[in-house]
Amino acid sequence: MTTLERRMARRFGPGVRSWLDGLDALVAGLCRDWGLRVVRPLSGGTSHALWCERDGEPVVLKVTPEPALSVREHAALRAWEPSPRLVRVLAADPARGALLLEGLAPGTPAADGPGLADVLRALHIRPPEGFPPLSERVDFVFGLLRRRHPGDHDAAHARAAALARDRVPATLLHGDLHFGNVLDAGERGPVAIDPRPCVGDPAVDAVDLAYASPDLRDGIERWSAVVDGDRLAAWCEVFAGFFPDHPSVAGRSGPPGR
Repeated sequence: MTTLERRMARRFGPGVRSWLDGLDALVAGLCRDWGLRVVRPLSGGTSHALWCERDGEPVVLKVTPEPALSVREHAALRAWEPSPRLVRVLAADPARGALLLEGLAPGTPAADGPGLADVLRALHIRPPEGFPPLSERVDFVFGLLRRRHPGDHDAAHARAAALARDRVPATLLHGDLHFGNVLDAGERGPVAIDPRPCVGDPAVDAVDLAYASPDLRDGIERWSAVVDGDRLAAWCEVFAGFFPDHPSVAGRSGPPGR
């Protein structure tokens, strides 16, 4: 089984086999329709991504076996489109679960710096209709946690679900913001990619950024300049189980923070 096959089966289950069997034909059809030349595969999570060229310009083709994911990502990127801090959509084919995105150069993970705060601010706009609530995303990620790291995560899940239900000013959220999903676009600055959009508390988008600091308290203090620091601290506590190797979590006795 290839790396792509293992990744897709882990995320979507054994039923993804039929989609994988037709993947080469799917990509070939999209390349024909959109005038693409495949250069190389890229890493991905819920999609198969390919670095391509179209009329000499770099572009990224993304296809997923779950078209609803593509539709939702497309809608969110369109909502954020006035901002240069989000990757731009060039074309979409909802029926085939496909997006064509601009290619970002150099496209390496963005360095830490003040531009990351601009990314976070750009994300949090008035939410359009049609996106799921944060509570749905919370349930999904805790399901992943239980499958990948079995243990007693019930208490943390319940606390996270309660936070998601709190009556706070809701915005559109990236839903999966971490340093791997913010790329260097050269003079344009850092650009976010691969959203899993939902609607809810903006502080939750800063959790991975806070945990990127060796001292979690310093990370929370830093990002509290952009989001509510008390709520960020609460989210970091309930999501501690996703960061078992972080110094703030590894030294705890008993199950990690959940």
